[in-house]
This record gives sequence, structure tokens and C-alpha cells, in this order.
Amino acid sequence: MFLARISVCAMLLAAWGTVGAQARRDTTYTRNLPTVTVRGESSRTAASTAPKFTLDGNRLERIGATDIGQAMKRLPGVNLRDYGGAGGLKTVSVRGLGAAHTSVMLDGIALTNSRSGEIDLGRYAIDGLGAISLAIGDNDEIFQPARASASAATVSITTAPRPEDDSLHLTGIVRGGSFGYVSPYIKVSKGFADRYAISVIADYSRSDNNYPFRLHNGNTVTTEKRNNSRVDAWHGEINFTSRLRRGTTLLSKVYYYDSDRKLPGPVIYYNNVNREALTERTAFWQSTLRSSLGHGFSLLANAKFNWDASLYSDVNGKYPGGRIDQNYYQREAYASGAVLWMPTTSWSIDYSADYAFNNLSSNLKTENHPWRHTILQSLSARFKTARVTATARLLGSIYRNGSRDGTAARNASRLSPSVSVSVRPFASQNLFVRASYKNIFRMPTFNESYFFHYGSPTLSPETTDQFNFGVTWQAAPAPWLQNLTITADGYVNHVKDKIVAVPYNMFVWTVVNLDKVRGLGADITLSADFVPARGHSVLFAANYSYQRVEPRTPGSRDFGRQVAYVPLNSGGASASYENPWLNLTFSATGTSARYTTNENLAGTRIAGYIEAGLGFYRSFRIGKCALEPRFDIINLFDKNYAVIARYPMPGRSYRAGIKIEL
Repeated sequence: MFLARISVCAMLLAAWGTVGAQARRDTTYTRNLPTVTVRGESSRTAASTAPKFTLDGNRLERIGATDIGQAMKRLPGVNLRDYGGAGGLKTVSVRGLGAAHTSVMLDGIALTNSRSGEIDLGRYAIDGLGAISLAIGDNDEIFQPARASASAATVSITTAPRPEDDSLHLTGIVRGGSFGYVSPYIKVSKGFADRYAISVIADYSRSDNNYPFRLHNGNTVTTEKRNNSRVDAWHGEINFTSRLRRGTTLLSKVYYYDSDRKLPGPVIYYNNVNREALTERTAFWQSTLRSSLGHGFSLLANAKFNWDASLYSDVNGKYPGGRIDQNYYQREAYASGAVLWMPTTSWSIDYSADYAFNNLSSNLKTENHPWRHTILQSLSARFKTARVTATARLLGSIYRNGSRDGTAARNASRLSPSVSVSVRPFASQNLFVRASYKNIFRMPTFNESYFFHYGSPTLSPETTDQFNFGVTWQAAPAPWLQNLTITADGYVNHVKDKIVAVPYNMFVWTVVNLDKVRGLGADITLSADFVPARGHSVLFAANYSYQRVEPRTPGSRDFGRQVAYVPLNSGGASASYENPWLNLTFSATGTSARYTTNENLAGTRIAGYIEAGLGFYRSFRIGKCALEPRFDIINLFDKNYAVIARYPMPGRSYRAGIKIEL
């Protein structure tokens, strides 16, 4: 019977093909298994009015994600830019819109980088996370800061919840691996009288990153090694939770990150010497207050102060004195308030207002020392019944720019509407049909507006129109198939005043509003949780994305070609087999070929790839101590590939560790 059920599972997976998503537990069907626990997200994400995908912390462990970058590859429509190695920069673009169109929220408050507009996900450890979710466009979550609605897509990272009791909880993880990788992690948490909780987290990672790679030069293939790649990074944070009174909670976080890394730079033929280095430091404090005010009213208030330093150096004889130092400092003060009113069980109305002040300074004589005031306001309404959910939002944005020296960037004021709807045609089925539209724009970053011999203060904001139509279905068809979730979305994106860099001459580039860009695509996902026999479970997830993103400026050389670094096809799959002996996970992600320029010249083509990984782990207890040793093989088949041109990724590597919980 066990083998028969395994065969049926395999046949069903083959029939559906390589599509995937997150597991969610069906709310209509219930199966009780005394020896097996299958956890997942609720069907709320399946019923979302716009695409939303979630991976909780338990799921991330079980599918073998070794870092946040690996986790993001399991979500549809995501293009991860990875510059290689444990310390390489990792940024996320969704549906070919660019990383600056994707906001990243940490515990409900946005992470920001006013200089580049991109958030490096490589800074954030996967340990201790509650969940990672991706929302594309606007969905039915309306009780949130206005800034959460000010991007084309949002990645939300939440840390693990407060302890469920007043006991002292201790989690320790130690990992080591190839290329000098070492990473200890510790978390201590304690609750007090069911009203207060505090957690202290610290982690450190280092890696030599001196991995070998194969270099192709015509018909010659040589084995080289990445040099000047070492990274040392650590982070610490304190989280405090307080239940001030019934219906009121205060969440506060103090965070610090520090890294020193060498930069290997792009691979250059016959030159493997590079002496660039980068030190990054970030410190912030943030607090969130949630309160139920009674009579259908709720209050949400946020505050944050952020300081960020980026210190770059290059020891090179071409500079006067043989060295160059470029130091950048960013500061942000942020405050947000939202009021939710629920006059009936079906209607919800939210008003949110945000204010942020950003400035940038550096040691460069060419620095403009810019600053920006941002005011965002949103008015949202949601109508929800058992069969229909509909939301509408109007976002008002005001940006006021200035600089201590030089010409300031343009000011901007816009109104951005969005609307979305989800319909459940049959009351007896978890089948949902959804459609959404969102208009949004992004302001030029400080680099795009002011960077010496590059930026332009006359830039206009990029404007994006997003259209999405999709179907989701969720069921628990049999006792041995506890969850089956399928999503399919088609979309059209239009970008106006696309910000691109063009050469002014051989040595100087400038940024201009040049292109109109159109994106056509589809995202398909599937997840399934099998229980083929008592004490055995199989988790399967897969995703596939088709992205046709092309410049549409008439008469341009790149008209109708694929936008740089956006693959036409991408996807992945993972399977986890849990049993009484040794749990196994297998995963594979890949993309088709991409180009480094919009002209799609043959010499700029980057070959596609499929990267696979294999993991082994086992959970057991010794008294009150829970232990989980784990061993992972990354890039199982030693695939030689690059995500960014001339930045080779590591080949096969190994990682081992043990997790201890008390």
C-alpha cells in the first residue's frame, strides 16, 4: 500500500508538471492524523485579491532553503540578482520591473536605501524568521502604512513570534562549510506574566569565498579561483513586546549590522588582481503600536530612525596617492499612522499617513548633499463576504527634494489608484478568481539624480500600470493528500519614463528617461502535502514564470527585444520527504538565457542554468533539549554558471550544522 501511494503521488506530480507555491491548509476539509503534523498557511492567501505567496519559517526549514536568496527563488515572478558567494549582493526584482520597484518590509516597517533604491537581502539571516511573503500589486490587506502600498511589489519578512509562555527559550545554531564558511547564531527569549516578552538575537558569519570556477576564453578552458572575496559580518538585535492593555500591543526593535568584505570585482581575462573593499554598517530603531479603540475603530502607529554607512576603498596605482576612499552616510526619520474603521462585518475603511525625511552625505567634493521630504497618504476600502472580496485604494504621494550644493532633483506629486477583486464562484469549493489593477510610480534614487558624471536632477519618475488576472484552487482530496494548491496568474505591465543609463561618451554615462517598457507574463504555482503512510510525509512545491519584458519606444535599437537580465523562462521545484529515520530535501531552480544589454547582442548573452541542492536532516529530543543536525549539498551537480555577467557563482559546496532548542 505504501509503494502504491508513492506511485500515485509521483503520477499526480508528473501530470501537473513543474509549477508550484506555498502550502496552505484547507479550511473546508479536515483530516486527523495522530502521528503526523502537516503545517501550512491558511487559505487566506489563496483568496487574496492580488497575487500573494507566503513561506513560513517551518516550511523554509523543511524545503531546504539555506538563505533568504534561496527562499526567494521559490516564489514566482522573482528575478534574484546574485553577485556570488556567501557575501555577494542579492537584490530582488519582480516581473521584470527592477529592484527599485520592490519594497522590503521587516516586521511591518520598510527597509530603505535612498542612495541606490535597492535592498541587499544577503544581509538578513534565514534563522529565526516567522515568514517571508511576496505581494504583487495591492491585495486585500488595507490596515497598513501608506508606504506598504507605494511599490509595485512588496517582500515582507517577519521574525518569529513572541514566546507562548514565560519560560526561558534558547536557540543555538552552528554551521560550517566549504570555502571557509562559519556561522554561529543564538537567540534568547523570555516572556513575563503574559504581558511582556523580550528576545535577543546575535549571529556572525565569515567566509573566504575563494571558490574555483571555470573560465572560457574562446576554445580554452582554465580553472581559476576567486580572490579578494573574504567577508566578515555580524548582526545583533533586541525585540521587545508589550501588551499595554487589552487590545493594545507595542512591538519595538533595536537592530545593528556590520560587515567588512573584500570585493573580487568582475572576471577580467589575464588579470585576477583586485584590491577593492567595502564596509557597511546599519543601525535602526523601530516601534509599532496596535490598538483596538472600540466601536469598530483600530489604530496602527509606526516610528523609525535609521542610520546607514557605506565605506568603499580601492588601493590602485591609477589614483593619486595610490588609494581612493568613498564614504556615504544615509539617515532616515520616519513616522506613520493608520486608522481602520469597520462599520459592519462586510465593510472596512482605512486612512493611512506617512512622513519620511532622508538625507545623504559623503566625503566627496562632488557630493550635492541631497535631502528629501516624503508625504504619503492612502484611503482604502474593502468589502468582504463569504464569496466576494473587493478593495479599492487611492494613494497620494508628495516628494519635495533639495540639496545643500548644486541643483536639486525635481519635486513630484501624484495620485495613484488601485482596485482588486476576488470571487469564489462555488460555495463548496476553495476556487477563487481574481483580478487587479494598480497604478504606481517610483522616484529617482539619489544616485540616479546626483551621482557625479552619471545622475541627472531633471529625471521624471517612472510610472507603472499593472494588470493581473488569476485563478487559485485549494483542496484536500484524500486522507493521503492533505493539501493541493494551484495558482495561475497572467499579467500585463506598462512602464512609462523608464529610467535607463546611456553613454554620453566613452568614459561618462548619464541617466535619462528614455524607454517605454511592456511586460507580458504568467506565473503558475503548485504545492501538495502527501501523507503516504503513518509517520511519512512528502511536501512538494514548484513554480514557473514566463516573462516577456520589452522596450516599446518607437525607433529605438532595442524595440521589441528582451530587457537586460530578465529571463524569458524561470522556475523551480522542491520536494521534502519526512520519515522516522532521515529526512531528505531536494530542490532545483533555473532560468533560461539572458542578455546584459537591451540590444540582446550575441556577445552579451548569459547562458541559462539549473542549480540543484540536496539536504539531509533529522529532528529528535534528549530530555527537554530538541536537536536538529543538518547537512546540505549546494549546487549538487557542480554547475558552472553566473547570474550577473562575469560574476561566477560557486560550484559544488557543502554545509553542515546543528540546531539546539531549549
